[in-house]
Amino acid sequence: MYKTGVETRLRILENAKRLFYRNGYKQTSVDMICRASDAKLGTFTYYFPKKNDLLSVIYSEYMGRCSEYIRTECLDLTSSEHHLYTVMLYYQKLYSDPQTVRFHKEIMEIASMNTWFHDSRKLITEFSATNSTGMEENFYDLCVQADNAVRRELNLEFMEKEGHTPEDIKRLLEKIYSINGLLFGIDQKKIGRELEDAYHFYLSHQNCSVALLH
Repeated sequence: MYKTGVETRLRILENAKRLFYRNGYKQTSVDMICRASDAKLGTFTYYFPKKNDLLSVIYSEYMGRCSEYIRTECLDLTSSEHHLYTVMLYYQKLYSDPQTVRFHKEIMEIASMNTWFHDSRKLITEFSATNSTGMEENFYDLCVQADNAVRRELNLEFMEKEGHTPEDIKRLLEKIYSINGLLFGIDQKKIGRELEDAYHFYLSHQNCSVALLH
């Protein structure tokens, strides 16, 4: 992609995030994003064929920024620790902003946008008390789908209440991973210790600038 193309794509993405933050997802049209980005509809659809194609980029990039922040601040983590520190930061920062929560709730009502299992085999093997690499592929895929559904439903339930303290969010993650443990045979004591460590890390890094939409 040429430099001007990279800049155009980034401009569209950044304006979409700004509008989503201000207006929400449903109330932000492609036309609004195009006008804010000084881009024609054909230019928008070249980079993002549909409006919801923006979502996977927004969430994946947000997770990537969380992951990179953890990588920069913590150099001696195992892959499972890095995963949980990233997830803790991801959820804590997401739920610290009411505008972002409103947007996230809209998206969760449309579809699951979880991006946790890019390196799932490696992670689950490290998490597990038993070696999960022996899982049959179809059964493993069903477990991943079930995990995504669990995360979505627990997030939607969680967002029904107003105001989310860091402790509340930690309990949400403990609930997610207790169910996750049943699906994948995860060592619950190990994951409990790592979540606790991730939580205390977050408490000392609450002012980091990582955000989903701004």
